[in-house]
Order: sequence, then structure tokens, then C-alpha cells
Amino acid sequence: MERLNLRKPKPYDYSSEAGTVKPRVHFYCVSEGATEESYFEGIRNNRVTLRIKNDVFIEIVPKENGQETYSHPLQLVNACLHSMGRIDNEGQELPKDKWKTYCAWEDFDPEIDVVCVIFDRDYKGLTACLDEIFKLCLLHKIRIVISNPNFELWLLMHFPGLENYDKNKLLENRKNLRKQLFPDASEKKRYLEILVVQHSEGYSKGSKLKFERFKQNVDLAVEQAALFCEEPEAIREELGTSVGKLIRDMRT
Repeated sequence: MERLNLRKPKPYDYSSEAGTVKPRVHFYCVSEGATEESYFEGIRNNRVTLRIKNDVFIEIVPKENGQETYSHPLQLVNACLHSMGRIDNEGQELPKDKWKTYCAWEDFDPEIDVVCVIFDRDYKGLTACLDEIFKLCLLHKIRIVISNPNFELWLLMHFPGLENYDKNKLLENRKNLRKQLFPDASEKKRYLEILVVQHSEGYSKGSKLKFERFKQNVDLAVEQAALFCEEPEAIREELGTSVGKLIRDMRT
């Protein structure tokens, strides 16, 4: 598995936000793909409207140039550990008294800041290394933000009527082969993506995500997420997402 490196968090100017104070708690968000990154940029850029606390600073941590497509969750965790100063370039553990020296994030405070690794349960071949991911994250207090089957379940939660869908179909998230699921949709798309497209008028994955189509219903998504599994350990097997819980914590 090739090494993945992270750049410094994307800068964001908070100075124009009326009534804000100097950010104190940083949420460092490292995501599997560009869709998640684009979504959390939308959360950060609309933090006042979405009632994110004044002292919360949302850091979007991008991958180095040329590594944008690297997305294996274990790569993400190891990249976080490297940026946090916990491991060296060869992946060897560094002693605790060296962590601050080798940390790549200037304002990182391990006592109060939150490092979040955001990924999908349906990543191919993930099962074999899930135990290692959870062990490393527990040891180094990295927050796992996982969606089962994928992030599009969270996006679908922005629209009413989620209780009307068959949970097994949502979890299976089958491809639309031979157009058996949706006659008017592409055979290459999966069940959840097609549903999100139907609700959001032309949803596109990746950096083309239009957050405006989801912004007004973030509260609904948080409410609907609470009706499903939200704990990362349980999401390993059950339908659900821990994104809503993350946003609740950013608000409180």
C-alpha cells in the first residue's frame, strides 16, 4: 500500500463573521473522497447559518498533489498519524516526547482538538483491516466517522421520507444492472446515488458537489441519522452513519 501524505489544512478566513471569537477547538477532517471534502467545506463555509459553535474551527485537510485519488481508510489513518507526529516517514512509532516536534499542524492541540477520519464501510477490501483501523484510532484518539454503506446515505438523509425505503436495499446498495432498479437511470450507478440524484436535481460526486442543494436540510439529516445506527463500531455491520453525530458535536 502506497504512502499517503496530507498537506496543511486549507486556510479559511473567520474574521468577517460577526460575533465570532478566536477559534479554539479544531476539527481536522480527513476524508476518503472529494465528495466528503466538498460537503464539509460547505459546512465550514456556512457555519454561522448552520449554528456551528463560534469556538469551533473546521479544518479541511487535503491530500498532497498527485495523491488525491488515494483513499484507503488505513492510508488515511496512517497519514493522520504522520501529520500528528505519532509516526515517522517509515511508519515507525515516535516517542511521546517527540509528538509535538514532528506534528505538521501548527495549531494542533491533542488535549482539545478532534481529528476525524471520514470513510465508507463499502470500501473494497476494507473488512480485512477494520480491526487495525479501529485499534489505531482508539489508541491515538482519532475519531472514526463512517457511513454504511457509504456517504450517500448521509446525503439522502437531507430529504424527507427516508423511512419509506427498504433498509435492506439501502444497505445492499446494488448497481442498477440491466436497469432492473431504475429503468431511466444509468446501469453504472448504485441505488443510493440514484436516489440522491432524484432528490437533488443532478447530484454529482466529488468536487462538483453543490452544497447549496443540501444546506437547508442539514437539520433534517441530523434528525434522520439519529433514527439509524450512529456508533462506528456498530456501523461496521448495520445501516447508518456517524456524520450527524459529528455535526451535533460541532454545534455543542
